Amino acid sequence: MGNSDEVLQTETDSEKVLSPEEAVAAIVFAATFANGEVTDEEIEVFNDILSNLELYENYSDEEMQAMVDKFTDIYDTDGIEALFNLAVESISEDWVETAFEAAVEVVLVDGSIPEAEEDFISNLQQALGIDNTVAQEILADLMVV
Repeated sequence: MGNSDEVLQTETDSEKVLSPEEAVAAIVFAATFANGEVTDEEIEVFNDILSNLELYENYSDEEMQAMVDKFTDIYDTDGIEALFNLAVESISEDWVETAFEAAVEVVLVDGSIPEAEEDFISNLQQALGIDNTVAQEILADLMVV
């Protein structure tokens, strides 16, 4: 993926490495910070999304918690931008749309898209290289539900 440094204009200082599977969850985790404050609803949706994604069906509760702890460590040490960039660099092309859709679902939890969250979605779309038509279809599908 690789063009995330241009999108958020920051270098990935973290020495951590994410697997492609962790990258999907890290993007969803980053979405909880899209408007600058994390709500209980967003955390609940984050947990629900991960527990319902086939990608994580064989993960134990301990493995899921270790993954979230890893994200929290990167966030605490290097910031959400570093986690975002690392995730975008690490994600498999096969899971790009899954990650985008899951992140948008978190952003839409309150039923609206304030400017900060709109910017996050736009940056994420650009960083993941998702076509405008595909992004609009995903947004439309999620906003109808």
